Amino acid sequence: MKFEYHSDSLALKVLDTSHTGEVLDFYKRNKESFEKYETDKPSNFYTYTFIYNLLKAEYSSCLHGKHIRFFLYDYSVSDKIIGSVSFTDIKTNMKSCIIGYKIDEDFRHMGYGRRMLTMSLKIMVTECGMHRIEAYILPDNTPSIQLAKTMGFLSEGTAYAYAKINNNWRDHLRFTYIS
Repeated sequence: MKFEYHSDSLALKVLDTSHTGEVLDFYKRNKESFEKYETDKPSNFYTYTFIYNLLKAEYSSCLHGKHIRFFLYDYSVSDKIIGSVSFTDIKTNMKSCIIGYKIDEDFRHMGYGRRMLTMSLKIMVTECGMHRIEAYILPDNTPSIQLAKTMGFLSEGTAYAYAKINNNWRDHLRFTYIS
């Protein structure tokens, strides 16, 4: 697997600690919209030190094939990060993992999610050999549900009390992409 992929003006990149400032900026710009759908963050999450250590750990996990996070760029419109897609809980023996994705709120409903998932799913299936990719989505996250269905994810029901969000255990809908 490579650490950088291109398609037209889009780039998916695995970032190291030299990109701490721009990753921190991406999370800070989108804090309010991301926190509606994500697990609770530590109080120091939005600090340079935390993001530096997070990128260091994610890069190491990527080298060991346990976790991959790509950041999305579209150089035709911006030099900033406009999205992220991660693959966690990678089980090479089971050929399975869990996907999570997010798009900068200023770039939503413009096709970036679909294009990012198209690129990243192809990488995970063809280069990493994944057969089953699961997505867990809050029932009220209609755009994410629509994207998953558009990408060919199948509904597998509800994962009850799946993740703690804003201090409450929340049910999630489980979708699965089968290659």
